[in-house]
Amino acid sequence: MVWHWFSLLSLLGLGVTLAAAGPPARAADPPLSRWLEVTTVSAKGVEQTRAGKALIEAQDGSLLLETATQQLHLLAGDTVTSRTPLTPAAELSARSLGQQVLAELPGRFSLLTTRHYCICYDTSLGYARWAAALFERLHRGFHAFWSQLGMPISPPDHPLIVIIFADRQAYEAAAQEEVGTAAHSIVGYYNQMTNRVTSFDLTGSDTLRHSRTTSPGRASTDILASPEAAGLVATLVHEATHQLAFNAGLHQRLAPIPVWVSEGIATYFETPDLGSHSGWQAIGSINRPRLALIRQRFTPGLLTQMVASDEPFRSPDEGLVAYAHAWALVSLLAKTQREAFAGYLHNLAGKQPLASESAADRIAAFETAFGAGPDALETPLTRYLSSLPAH
Repeated sequence: MVWHWFSLLSLLGLGVTLAAAGPPARAADPPLSRWLEVTTVSAKGVEQTRAGKALIEAQDGSLLLETATQQLHLLAGDTVTSRTPLTPAAELSARSLGQQVLAELPGRFSLLTTRHYCICYDTSLGYARWAAALFERLHRGFHAFWSQLGMPISPPDHPLIVIIFADRQAYEAAAQEEVGTAAHSIVGYYNQMTNRVTSFDLTGSDTLRHSRTTSPGRASTDILASPEAAGLVATLVHEATHQLAFNAGLHQRLAPIPVWVSEGIATYFETPDLGSHSGWQAIGSINRPRLALIRQRFTPGLLTQMVASDEPFRSPDEGLVAYAHAWALVSLLAKTQREAFAGYLHNLAGKQPLASESAADRIAAFETAFGAGPDALETPLTRYLSSLPAH
């Protein structure tokens, strides 16, 4: 589950801020993004100063600011008391970035850096290394897949941050502030505002009955020996796929990316391979749980609904069905309409943060890319699903 901008604004209480911003925000050209030191004061008189890159400046003075630790802050114009231009800062090294992130966490956390990741962990080094190997394998596969599809993306120019708590209890206590009660039902999540994947040591999960691991090999054994292994590994890959998508140029954070696209891609990548040492290997394998659900509950008209609006994904009862349809649609397009799918994604990649888009705009973009509306794909989709082996 990626925390989309509409969910995050609601959770963070920022809906009023945006509504009060007056004329639509305008996105600065990337080369002209300004580095600023901004001081704000809250309604209770609490003053706070942040330094970062202004990605969006609204006409009323509201700002979308990205700090050196990759966190986004929405600052209402009427709370800004001063802004001072700064010299653009260089990207932090993985170790420097990690040290700054560690300063935000309890003192028991340690740091592991890899070629593309900055992993802050409060568990065994063995588990952290196992997770790091999984993420690095995904990173390689992610870029190779989009290159073969003809969709130009670039490796992130900064390390990707992952937070791993020792156990579910510590994770839920920390995650409560970001995702509320959802922390009890998910084993990890990607947050667009912080740009971090947060999870916990799955060998310490209450779904497993193994002791704490001390080596990558033991971590793999403990996880993959569990009946719940497929779901646990799938969740990690799913959330790490979101993080890659929002950092490699496939999507821009807080841009109006249709949920069916972002979730469809994540579910397309998530399929675990329990025969692999890492628990994951291939991209685009048949996602058995999603396939079983859509075969049971294929819903005529749902493709059009989720292309036009993200509402189907917000329903507690129908959300999983929408996820299954999103997986199926992305799978169909990636396998049978590669060029059109790449063109559609290229268009989405240009969407700016906090831009707005109507249902009519979304349907029109889909029809332009694929030469027909979503309803026209229902028959090809059902034929495609029927052709897939059930086991």
